[in-house]
Amino acid sequence: MFELTKKFGIDALLGGWFLGGVGGGLPEGGEKTLTEALDIGSVHFVSVEELGENDEIATVSLVGSPVSKDSCIERRHYEQVYRKFRDAYAGELAALTTNEAGAQSISNGWITAAITGLPMLDGACNGRAHPTGLMGSMGLDQIPDYRALQACAGGDGIRETSLTAIGTVQNTSALVRHAATMAGGFVTVLRNPVTAAYYKENAALGTVTQAAEIGRLWRENDRDGDTLLRALAHVLDCRVLAQGSVAHLELRVAGGFDVGRFSVRAGNDVLETEFMNEYLLAELRGVRLATFPELIAVIDLASRRPVCSAQLAEGMDVAVVAVPAKRLTLGRGMHIPQLYEVCEHALGKPLCAYAFK
Repeated sequence: MFELTKKFGIDALLGGWFLGGVGGGLPEGGEKTLTEALDIGSVHFVSVEELGENDEIATVSLVGSPVSKDSCIERRHYEQVYRKFRDAYAGELAALTTNEAGAQSISNGWITAAITGLPMLDGACNGRAHPTGLMGSMGLDQIPDYRALQACAGGDGIRETSLTAIGTVQNTSALVRHAATMAGGFVTVLRNPVTAAYYKENAALGTVTQAAEIGRLWRENDRDGDTLLRALAHVLDCRVLAQGSVAHLELRVAGGFDVGRFSVRAGNDVLETEFMNEYLLAELRGVRLATFPELIAVIDLASRRPVCSAQLAEGMDVAVVAVPAKRLTLGRGMHIPQLYEVCEHALGKPLCAYAFK
C-alpha cells in the first residue's frame, strides 16, 4: 500500500500523458483532479494481491469531451454517482480502478477515493488509452450473461444530468455517452463491478506505478530531445520512427472520433501516421513500422512533451516514437480481434493482421 502525494501524482500524470498515445485527456484536467483529491483527503493505492479473490471492484471513468464549453463536473457529481451506484448495487465495493492511462484518465477515481475512503488499485482496465469503450471493458462485453451497471452525472443548471443504467456493456455505454451529450459534453462514471479474481486475470496491473516511473524518468531527462529519447529507449525499448517537421495534416470528425493522418518529413523520407483518437499505425514508403496496440506517440521537440493530433501543426518539429506492446501493461480488450474492426473500417487499413501476427 502507498499513499498519493503531489510528487507521485505529478509523475503519474506525466507518464500517463505519454502512455495515452494521444488519448486519455489533457494534463490540465489531471492536475485539477490531483489538487482536488489532495484537498479532500487521503488517497491510498493497493495491489490486487492485497484483496480477497471475491472482493469487488468498480471502474471510475470520464465519458465525453472535457473541453466542451458547456461541460461541468464538480465534487457533487462524484458524490451523486457513488450514491446512485450504491443504491443499485447489492454488493460491497472493496476498491476502485481507473479505466485507462492518459494525462487525465490516469487520475480517474482519485476524487471518489478521497471522498469515500476506498483504496485505488495500482492498475487500470487498460494500461494505454484506446479508441473505443469496449476496448477498456476487460472482456466483459464477451460474457453473454454479464449485467453491466453504470451510474453517471455531470452538467450544471438545466444541463445537469444523471443516469443509472443496467444492461449489456454495449447498451449501457451508449446510454452513458448520450447522457454526456445532454450534460453539456462530459460526465463522470462509476461502472462495471467485477471480482478481484476477474480483475487480476483481465486488467492491466501496475499501470499507475509504471506511469509514475515514466514520469520521473521524463523529468530527469528532458533537458534536450536527444537525452529524453535515449532514456525512453533504455527503459521502454522506445524507438524513433521519424524525427523532423510535420509536413501535412488531415483531420475529420467521423462517428464522434477524430480521424485523420499526418506526415513527418525526415530528410528524403516521409513517415505517414494515421489516427482514430489515438495514433494507430505508422508507415514509411508503404512499409508498416508500428501498429496499435503498440504505443505510437508524438513528442514536440521544442517543449519536450507529448502532443496529441489536435495540437499538431504543419512545420512543428517532432519525434514520432513507438513502444512495443510487450513493454506496456495491456488489458483483455487489447487481445480481442473483433474490437479492432471499427478502427479498421474508419482507417480503411488492416490492424489485426499486424497486431496479432
